[in-house]
Amino acid sequence: MIIVVAVVAVLLVGAVVALCVSRLDVPGVPAAVTTESARALPAGPVSAEDVHDLRLDLAFRGYRMSQVDEALRRLGQELAERDAEIARLRDVAEHTGGHPR
Repeated sequence: MIIVVAVVAVLLVGAVVALCVSRLDVPGVPAAVTTESARALPAGPVSAEDVHDLRLDLAFRGYRMSQVDEALRRLGQELAERDAEIARLRDVAEHTGGHPR
């Protein structure tokens, strides 16, 4: 019985030490490599091209890809239309002295 308790104690101490060591940053060892290949949206204003270039990682359980693609297509189209309207209004404002008509 004492041998079983000693083995369990050694395993427990080993597990605690392994957990502590795995959380330490080791100088000279590069960060872990990830399998994620997502291209996230940039910080700041988002353009239609940013939405078009957005890529999400595949997961075992996730959203239906066709629905995500359709939503992103529509968002990109809406952003492009919005940006075109803003550009048009700015152009009109420049030519009319700041009063769009």
